[in-house]
Amino acid sequence: MTIWKQPLTSPTPHNMSNSFPFPLDDFLASVVEALKNTGDARAIATIVEGHCEPVIWDSDFGIDSWRLFMTLPVRLFYAMTEEERKATQGAIDSAASPFFAATPSDSLSSVVITPKVEQANAGWRDEAIRFVKGEGVTNQGRVRSDNIASKQHRGLLFRSKAKITLFEALSRAKLAVAPLPVFVRIGKAYNRLEPDFVVIYKGLTFVVEVDGDTYHRELPAEADKRLVPLTYEGVEVRRIRAAELASDEAADLAVRELKEWMARRKESR
Repeated sequence: MTIWKQPLTSPTPHNMSNSFPFPLDDFLASVVEALKNTGDARAIATIVEGHCEPVIWDSDFGIDSWRLFMTLPVRLFYAMTEEERKATQGAIDSAASPFFAATPSDSLSSVVITPKVEQANAGWRDEAIRFVKGEGVTNQGRVRSDNIASKQHRGLLFRSKAKITLFEALSRAKLAVAPLPVFVRIGKAYNRLEPDFVVIYKGLTFVVEVDGDTYHRELPAEADKRLVPLTYEGVEVRRIRAAELASDEAADLAVRELKEWMARRKESR
C-alpha cells in the first residue's frame, strides 16, 4: 500500500505576503508619504516604478522578521550605482521601519533592491543588434539619479507623464526640441546638468522646465542655480507647471504661449 506524504518545506525563508501585517498598497503609500518629508525622489521612484514582495526571512520568539524585495526593471536598476542602491535601500528601510512599532509580532529585517528578470520579446536579438549600431534610446536621462527618468516614449526617456504630454505638444508645434540632453562644463568645477527640454527657436536657445510633476523637492532658487552653466551663456529659461499639462489641449495652449514668449524674446535681441 502506498502512503502519500505531504512534501516537507523549509519554514524560512518563504513567501507569506497574505499575512503581511499591513495591506501592502496602503503600506507602500504610507512609506512614500514618509519619504516625501525627506525629498528622496530616488527612493520614491523605486517604490512607484518597482514591484514590492514582502517575504518572511526569519521567525524567532514569536516575531516574524520581514524582508522587502523591491524589484526594478533592468534599465532602472542599472541607472543607479551600487552606492546609490545601498543608500536607497537604507532610505526605504528608515522610512518603513517605524510602522512596525505598532505590530509587536512583526519586524522589518531589511530592504533589498533587485533587477527584474523580464519576459523577452520575440525580437530582442534584433533590438540588441540595433543598440550595438547606436540605435534605440538616444537621449541621456541618466545624470540625475536622484530623480530617475523612468518612462520611455518614442525611444526617448522622460521623468513624468506631464513631460511626455509637453513633448508631444512641442512636436505638434514643429519646434526643434531635445528632451533630457546632458550638458557638461569643465572649469574650476565639473558641472553636469540635464534640463527637461532644450528648444531652438529662430536661432535662439531656450530651456523649458516642468515644475511640480515629481517628488523631487527643488526650490526655484536651487533650480536656477543648477542651470547657471547655461544661463551664463545667455540661454533663457521658461517654466511650465505640470498642472498646465493635464491634457493635450492644455499642453497645446501652453506651447502657444511659449512660442509667443520666445518670439518676443527674439524681437528684443
